[in-house]
Amino acid sequence: MLITYEKPESSFLVKVVDAMRHTVTNMMGTLPPQFFAVTVTTVAENLAQLMYSVMMTGYMFKNAQYRLELQQSLEQVALPDVQNKKDESDYAAGTQKNVSGEVIRWNNISGPERIDAKRYIELLEAEIEELNHQVGRTSANRQNELLEYLKSLEPQNLKELTSSAGEDVVLAMNTFIKRLLAVSDPNQMKTSITETSAPELAKLLYWLMVVGYSIRNIEVRFDMERVLGMPPRLVELPPGENV
Repeated sequence: MLITYEKPESSFLVKVVDAMRHTVTNMMGTLPPQFFAVTVTTVAENLAQLMYSVMMTGYMFKNAQYRLELQQSLEQVALPDVQNKKDESDYAAGTQKNVSGEVIRWNNISGPERIDAKRYIELLEAEIEELNHQVGRTSANRQNELLEYLKSLEPQNLKELTSSAGEDVVLAMNTFIKRLLAVSDPNQMKTSITETSAPELAKLLYWLMVVGYSIRNIEVRFDMERVLGMPPRLVELPPGENV
């Protein structure tokens, strides 16, 4: 079965991808592969449980994204509406009109000082630009918003992010796992040995996390199509090998 995938168009996607990579890195460790050859060996049953857990984590990330985006949207709506607000990008940088006169400002040491009005405006613009840079640096250094949101949830609320998974979702995940492992007999699952390198396992887990994320997308779309009476369309999942 060849599966295709289209990237969701969302600014939040960067945070989701970062959260997935962070999660996989925590699971696999951070030893540099160019210096350490780490091999992971386990039975198929244990690997299947890990794969299911990772897919459900991706499913949980999508639900957390829904909730966080909704929360932020409600907070945005609650903000007061500012009338006649102009976008700064509509204007060129610097003072664009002639200003005459002087401005008096207070120096804590020498007292009142006179400064040319145009020069004073330029100083204010430079100060605003520096503040904007500081805000940008602060935002860049912030921890992943999605992971922080998940950490803030109570155990019961965290459980709710995966409890919405229906029977179709669980069946789809288990079918995925069986086809990837190529083992379905319960006895063979307990004895079949699987061995792979840590980097390859990390790639697999990351891909499965994206699959779980995409399954939640598909589930929501199918639910909407059922409600609206629309015919189902071909599903889209992350790119991978024939599984």
